[in-house]
Amino acid sequence: MINFDPFHDCLTEQADMQKNHLLTSSVLSLRRSALLPKWVLKFTCFIAFAFHAEKGQLHAQGEQESTTNTVSPSTQQLTLRIGGEVPAPAEWKLSEFARLPRSTVRVKDRDGRDITYGGVSLTDVLRAVSLRLNAGTIPSRETVAKYILIVAADGYRAVFATAEIDPALTERTILLADQKDGQLLSSLQGPLRIVVPGEKRPARWVRQVRAILIGQPNESAP
Repeated sequence: MINFDPFHDCLTEQADMQKNHLLTSSVLSLRRSALLPKWVLKFTCFIAFAFHAEKGQLHAQGEQESTTNTVSPSTQQLTLRIGGEVPAPAEWKLSEFARLPRSTVRVKDRDGRDITYGGVSLTDVLRAVSLRLNAGTIPSRETVAKYILIVAADGYRAVFATAEIDPALTERTILLADQKDGQLLSSLQGPLRIVVPGEKRPARWVRQVRAILIGQPNESAP
């Protein structure tokens, strides 16, 4: 999945190019003064070019997070759509999403460090559109048969069974997060992303979530 912020990438690239230009210009000045051998000039220019190329590759893969933790006005206008087979479909702005009950989950990153994500549990998101998910209620056949489709801005998708978020069946919290360690998610991650504790790989940790759709298989069992 490739997620990127063109505006941030453009600014970062311009800054890197300026740094590389200053470095190369300094080396050329020293070369003209005969203070450095020719091989030093070639080596330095190669390092500057390689650094710039590596930065671009990281941005394309979405592995390097933005250092900006503020929400731009355009981001504030983004909406989250909840639809499909739910009693009360909705479309929320971030300010409306923030008014839902808050939850946190703690997970470990690839280096074993603890990270705390904050947001709204997927259970509470679907409760807000009147889907019946109660710890003290026996799940209906209809609820158990449904699925949840998470859709990202770039079209990436992941599926959960409704039973995975039903408190009558599990104690795990699957989170629709908007914060990481108390800070708003970066533009590469958010403003909203799915966090699934306990999974070996984050294949279903969908970034830049734009829609949550509830469905049910059309085919009947033979």
